[in-house]
Formats: sequence, C-alpha cells, structure tokens
Amino acid sequence: MALAQRTDPREAQKRMQEQMRAAAANQPQLPSDPVLLNLHKEFIAKAEKLAVEYERKKDFAKAREVYESLVRLVPKYGAAEAGLSRILANQRAQDRKLTNVLATGGWQDAGVTLREGMPVSIEVKGSWKVVFETGPGGLQIPNELRPKDSRIKLGTLIGIVANTPAELQEGQPFVVTSGMSFNAKKTGRLYLRMFDIDPTDNEGKMFVLIQSTFAQ
Repeated sequence: MALAQRTDPREAQKRMQEQMRAAAANQPQLPSDPVLLNLHKEFIAKAEKLAVEYERKKDFAKAREVYESLVRLVPKYGAAEAGLSRILANQRAQDRKLTNVLATGGWQDAGVTLREGMPVSIEVKGSWKVVFETGPGGLQIPNELRPKDSRIKLGTLIGIVANTPAELQEGQPFVVTSGMSFNAKKTGRLYLRMFDIDPTDNEGKMFVLIQSTFAQ
C-alpha cells in the first residue's frame, strides 16, 4: 500500500496566498460616484438573489440568463462566474441519451433534439473498420462529396443538426470526438454517421453518450 504524501505547510500557505491574490484581482471595478456605487451594489445584490431563486426552483434557463447578464456587466465577477458554471453543468447533464452508430449506415437519428444555446457534451466508445475494394488507381472521392472540414477523414465519426431532408443533405457536418463540449447553434435533430462514400461494406459501431437539455 502506498503511503499518503504529507502536505508541506509552506506549500499550502503559498497556494492559499495565490488564491487570495487571484480572488482580489477578480473583484469587479466599482464606480467612484457614491450614488452610482449604491445603485450598482443594489442591482448586483438583487440580480444575484434573483438568480439564486431561479436556481433553487430549478428554472435553469432563467438563472443562466441572469448570471450571464451579471458576467457581461461585471467581467471576472467571481460569484456570477461560479453560478454560471453551476448552471451550465446542470443544463449539460439534465438529459442523457446513449445511442449506437453503425458503420454500415448513412445518417442515423441519434434520438435527441438539441436546443439552441444549450451546452452539449459527448462521450464516444467503440471501434469500426472502413472496408473498400479498388483497382490499381485507388479510390477517388468526387468533389461534391469531399468535406470542407479537413479534419474529416474516411472513417471519421461526424454529426449534423438538421430539421429537414434538405438540411441533412446540404448542411455542414462537424467532427464528433469523445469528451467534446459545445453549445448548440440551433434547435434541431442530431444525426450521426461514419464518413464514407459507400458505408455498406464497413464493420463495427460506436456507442455515443449525449448529455444536454433536450428539446421536447
């Protein structure tokens, strides 16, 4: 059994001093005019109270709106940044969906509708194989099928948010990687697939866990 390392009191004190200096540096810049200063403090106090009340009622969308307003008004305001981080974490983990993506299929419905502005996190596990047969000239990818994103290769897991068949065919797909987080740019159904010209001869599948606050 490994022995637990003892904490050096000097190191602990140094870290505490650094945290205190960081906290002091993040304090909001307050107005110099006394009347404006009182109004400023009163607004911040009431806004924080409102955000906490929304958070207590689990109305995370409204709480996020208030915290975001505070962050815009007072950059690096610790209480507002901490509150916003909590809200984003709650919204990211409120709903979850585990889906399979087959290597042999085209666009596959992930079973979730993303909501515009909501944070999304994705985990991916599994493996698959790209199988194709060619002559000595190799495999030619038609220009119209070549992805604009240079990160997309044969066998890459890609996603797209679409609401119509036209959007599914003409929209811009994005690379899906394990551990990725992003805010949904629009409300729409999430589709996933392997990038390949003809996926029907491929093998394997991916397991994709999607966490967010989904639209109903």
